Amino acid sequence: MKLLAVGIGLALLVGVGFWVLVGGTQPVDQRAPSASIPDVQVVKPVRRDVTATLRLPANVSAWNQTTLYAKVSGYLKSVAVDKGDFVRSGQVLAVIDDPELEERYQQTQSEYAIKKVTYERLANVWKENPDVIAKQDVDVAEASYLGAKHALEQVATMLDYTKVRAPYGGVVTARFVDPGALIQAATNSATQAVPLFTIMDISTLRLYVNVPQEDASFVKRGTPATIELKDTGKTIEAAVTRSTMSLDPGTRTLLVEIDVPNPRHVLAPGMFAEVTLTLRKHQNALVIPPTSLISENSSRAVFVVDQDVARKVPVKTGIDDGVWVEITEGLSGNEDVVVVGKSRLADGKPAKASPYNLPAGKSSSQKY
Repeated sequence: MKLLAVGIGLALLVGVGFWVLVGGTQPVDQRAPSASIPDVQVVKPVRRDVTATLRLPANVSAWNQTTLYAKVSGYLKSVAVDKGDFVRSGQVLAVIDDPELEERYQQTQSEYAIKKVTYERLANVWKENPDVIAKQDVDVAEASYLGAKHALEQVATMLDYTKVRAPYGGVVTARFVDPGALIQAATNSATQAVPLFTIMDISTLRLYVNVPQEDASFVKRGTPATIELKDTGKTIEAAVTRSTMSLDPGTRTLLVEIDVPNPRHVLAPGMFAEVTLTLRKHQNALVIPPTSLISENSSRAVFVVDQDVARKVPVKTGIDDGVWVEITEGLSGNEDVVVVGKSRLADGKPAKASPYNLPAGKSSSQKY
């Protein structure tokens, strides 16, 4: 019985070994499942208007801004305006008391009167009796009279400078002195004299925008601009008025100005604003979602599914507004362009396509 049991055990062991040997020699591919075809989502290119915009910060400045200095020295006799007052052109803002200039004017006026009378008398005598007085004496008297006249006009002009007047209509934004202060004349641009007032014309304002070099060629006079005021939440439609036509070598930017009428004084100099410039606008352009693009070095391409086969198609792009990207070359508009699942595709390999539901989006603008 023991020998029989041992024999049966050996037979079972040999059978199991033979089964393992035969099963292990089968090819791996026969036992492995076949590779699955990737599922992708596709859309067809559409035609619509696309716009390239650029959003930049802007500085709001007055149309004119002037800091007033005194032309003559003296004590500030009176001040007629203060900060925030609106003034008209030629309005007297302050009066300076200069007694020395007053005396000089009186003296010059007296000299002028004497020389005028002397000239007129000699001229009358010479006309009535030329033999009594020489013509040369009359000419000398006339020259002396005209010199005194010009001297009087000069002193009168200086005396008028004791009244500080507004050079144009605007608002007083700064006042630096009070009555009784000793005022020094501002004789040159490097003067140490104390200023009197600052006046700004805010009926029209200038907005200064610095456009980067890569976008400078698209910005010209008349380029549409939308001005957004963060504090008030208001927007103003305007256009580029002028530019420097040259780039700043230090910043490589183009200085652009936008003139904005401000009759109700809604804007104020010094405000911060953001300006959106419309650089380009293409109508009826062929567009696809930006996520469809594949970037390879400096070139771009998309995958399309044609009869359940993926094909890689090189394309050239135009405007990209963040929701749509313009295709200028490479697509006709009838292709099924892959949006989701590009990473699992290879050119010429099978692919299973299904429609892609494009979510709603908002156009973006390039911002610096």
